[in-house]
Amino acid sequence: MVSDPEPALLPEVDPRTALAWQQAGEAVILDVREASEYEFENIPGSVLLPLSFLDPSRAPAIFDRTVVVVCAMGKRGATAQKQLSEFGLRRIHNLRGGILAWKQAGLDVQGGKYEAMDYAI
Repeated sequence: MVSDPEPALLPEVDPRTALAWQQAGEAVILDVREASEYEFENIPGSVLLPLSFLDPSRAPAIFDRTVVVVCAMGKRGATAQKQLSEFGLRRIHNLRGGILAWKQAGLDVQGGKYEAMDYAI
């Protein structure tokens, strides 16, 4: 009995490369965390499409470019990447390390976390 070969590994991308792609208009950053996580902290210019509602037909305009999937640390991103590839999308990269790696690389984030901070004396 011959078993099916292991599926090809889906590609990952580091935060700085993802940012360069985004700034060049070559990629869209798709955040698959839940809305509350996204509102708290997100990558500027990213698009929210939670994994719990993931359906490529909900945001067809973004799928003409490379998609960089982001979550908190990379696990949900990999799951979303697999689901999107099952829909036939091929230019999908998981952000290695998620938004945590993005912040560790010193890249900008935005969201309610920062708006709620009180800097008053």
